Amino acid sequence: MTPRYVVVCNPDTPRGRAYPAELRDFWATRGVTPEVVVVPWREVVPVDGCLDRLPAFDRPAVVKLESPGKCDAVYRLLLDAGSRETPLEPRRSWADLALPKGLLVRPGLHFAGFRRVLRGLKASFAARPHLTPTADPDAIATMFDKTAAAGRLRSVGVPVPTDFKPERTWPDAFARLDLRRPVYVKLNAGSSAVGIAILSHSCTVTTTILLKGGEFYNSRRLQTYTNAQAWDVLDWLAEQGVIVQAEVPAARIGGRKFDVRVVCYYGTPVASIFRLSDGPITNLHLGGSRGDFEMCKATIPPRAWLDGLDHASDAAEAFDSAVCGVDLIFEPGHRAHAVLEVNAFGDFFPGLLTSDGLPLRFQEIEATAKRL
Repeated sequence: MTPRYVVVCNPDTPRGRAYPAELRDFWATRGVTPEVVVVPWREVVPVDGCLDRLPAFDRPAVVKLESPGKCDAVYRLLLDAGSRETPLEPRRSWADLALPKGLLVRPGLHFAGFRRVLRGLKASFAARPHLTPTADPDAIATMFDKTAAAGRLRSVGVPVPTDFKPERTWPDAFARLDLRRPVYVKLNAGSSAVGIAILSHSCTVTTTILLKGGEFYNSRRLQTYTNAQAWDVLDWLAEQGVIVQAEVPAARIGGRKFDVRVVCYYGTPVASIFRLSDGPITNLHLGGSRGDFEMCKATIPPRAWLDGLDHASDAAEAFDSAVCGVDLIFEPGHRAHAVLEVNAFGDFFPGLLTSDGLPLRFQEIEATAKRL
């Protein structure tokens, strides 16, 4: 029987090109030519995830939902879906919206649209038992919702950062919160460190948001604001929906703080990527760097490392998804650790190979095939 896959993605992005190619390469090593059908998100979003008129879904297939990011046209479509989801949102056409590089436009509404589409996909899959999605759309929506994800993790005993209810005004937050350690204000549905503001003493905010001409942009260089500009950034974040969490003090390697992206397939850790940084955020595109695995792992006591992996596995198993990218942080002395968040599309690391010299995601493709 010829394996058949439907990949929902943005096909003109590196991520959208990668998975179909990996499927073909994986099966080629076994002398098999799979049928791989790519369906762009731009066909799925306008119909709110209803698959009735999309023939690719009429026959049995494994369905892989890839990230809808990195495509302006799809971003506009998701804003439109969000306006359908939000009864009080004034209707308008988003099709002609200008999206200069980095401009942040209504991320809360964007997530509302994505959640609406995922809910439609959930119903469509339920009506089509011949389809096997590698992730429950509800699980993807929950992973994107940082508040809901933290609650899910806490309920299964996974340690997460302490969170706070947002104050009515941000000056109140500075007055009331214990800022002996920084507090992180994050877009509730942000990804790749978009929309993070770090509150510290003296009314200072360090953030990935750039204020320019009265608009808010994602910045690859951290910005620092005080007083009125700090309130503007925080007020805008609050309008979009935020989660407020205490900083988890980070252990260091060679004087640099680090965390670990633990890639899990069906709840099993298969790869760990150390991310080191001189600054407060470890994301690789914000100045972080990838650490040598063996060297970094050797700095962590074996029992502490295994305990961290156990909680990463518990975190992944809390979501019905083949793929979970779990962000794990160890505290100084490695006496404690926490899971910062769980990423629904957290295994895309181009060039990362297994110990056998094969692409990392071959392991997910093989695990899914064995389950079927």
